[in-house]
Amino acid sequence: MACELESLSAEALRAELEREAAEQSRLRAEHTAVEEREREAEERQRLRRELEESRIRTGRWRNKCKEGQDRRELIDQDRYGPHQFGVYSGSESHAQPAKRNHESGMGVSSTKYAESVVKREYTWTLSGLSWLPQLLQQEGRTCARSEEFEVDVDCHESKYILVFNPFGGHLEHRHTGDGDEGFESFDHDERGTLVLIRKESMYGTALDIRFSVGAENGDFRQWGDATRVSVPARDFPTPKCFLSGPDLATDVKGVFGLSFEALLESEWVGGTDAITFKVAIEEIAMHDHPTEGGSVCVAEIEHGSTPKPAVGVPPPTLASDFLAMLTEGRHSDVTVEALGEEAEPVRFSAHTNVLSQRSAVFAAAFAHGMRESALRTLTVTDVPPLTLKALLHFLYTDDFAQVLTVLHEGGVAGAAAPQAIAQLQLQLQAVLA
Repeated sequence: MACELESLSAEALRAELEREAAEQSRLRAEHTAVEEREREAEERQRLRRELEESRIRTGRWRNKCKEGQDRRELIDQDRYGPHQFGVYSGSESHAQPAKRNHESGMGVSSTKYAESVVKREYTWTLSGLSWLPQLLQQEGRTCARSEEFEVDVDCHESKYILVFNPFGGHLEHRHTGDGDEGFESFDHDERGTLVLIRKESMYGTALDIRFSVGAENGDFRQWGDATRVSVPARDFPTPKCFLSGPDLATDVKGVFGLSFEALLESEWVGGTDAITFKVAIEEIAMHDHPTEGGSVCVAEIEHGSTPKPAVGVPPPTLASDFLAMLTEGRHSDVTVEALGEEAEPVRFSAHTNVLSQRSAVFAAAFAHGMRESALRTLTVTDVPPLTLKALLHFLYTDDFAQVLTVLHEGGVAGAAAPQAIAQLQLQLQAVLA
C-alpha cells in the first residue's frame, strides 16, 4: 500500500482523499439507518413480549369464565351452591326444610389429579451413524437433532426435539446462521448423549419421561430410569427450555455407558450403521400462570355416591426380590466362586434353577463341571470377581443398570468405564448364548 501511494501525484492523492471522505459519509448514513432498524427490531421484540403477557391474561380470564360456567351448571344440578340442601316456598314463616334421605349412605367426592394427562411416544432413527462426527463438524455443530414434535396438541408450548451427541458433549444442535427456534434457552455447559429438549416456555408442566434404544431384532430396552418431574412456570419475560436425558446428570456418558466406537460395534448398531431411539412422554401441561399472587388449579373434583372399594395392586418387585435372594443368599443351593488375583476366592451364594434358566452356559456347567457334588461349588477361573458379580446381578434382574451400579461401586469409573462395559457386554453375550 505504501509503495502504491508513493507513486501517486498530489492531485491523485487529493482525489483519493475525496473518495474516502465520500465513502465515510455514505457509511455514516448507512450506520444511522442500521441503528434505526435495530431500534425498530427491539421495539418489535418488546411488543411481542407485551402481546404474550396480554394473551396470558386473556387466557386467565377465559379460564375464570369457564370455571363460572361450570359452577353455574353444578348449581342448576343442585350439586353446588349455598342453597343446595334446602327447598323453600311461600313466606319465611311457612318455610319448610327439605327432606333428606338418611338411607342413601355416605356421600363422597373424588379429587382427580391425572385426568388431563397426555401420552405420546416418538421414535427417531439416525442412519449413517459412523459418519456422524465428521458431518457434524462440517455443519458447525456438535449434535444431530430430530424434527420438532408435539405431545399435547392443545398446549402451544408442548413442543419437543431430541438431540444426539456421539461423544456425550455439549448440546449445540443449531446450524450456523439458523434463527432461534425456541430450543436454545438452557445452560450451555450441559453435556449428554441423548437429550430431550422442551421448547422454551412460561407455563409450568408435569412430565414422566422414559428413554429406550432399539436393537437389531426390533426390541427396545429402556435406557436409564424413568423420570417424573415438575417443571415450574417462568417469570416474564425469561422463558427457558427444559432438558432431560438418561446420562445428562451422570459422569459416565454414552449409550448404556459405551464409547462411540464401542457403540458402532454393539447390538444397537451392528451392521446397519443406524441407531433408533424412542422416548415415551406423559405430560400434564398447565394452562394458568401463577403471576402476581395468582394460582394454578390442576385437580378436578367430582361428587357422587360411595364407590366400591378398589383392590390395590402393588408395584412390581420381582427383580428386587430375586436380587435379594442373591445378595442375601436365601435358599441358596450352589456356590459360584471366582479365582482372581486375590489370595482368597470370591464366593457368591446362588441358585441353580435361576442360573440354569437364564444361561445355557451355566446349565451346562452345572451338568458337567460341578466340583465335589457334596459341596455344590462351581469355580470360574476366566472371569474377574467384580465382572462375575456384575454378570450375576444382570442374570437375576435382567436390568443392565444393575451392571453399571456394580461397576461404579467397584471403583470402575472415568476413562476405564467404557472399556470395562464393552468387555462385560461381550461376556454377557457369551453367557446368554
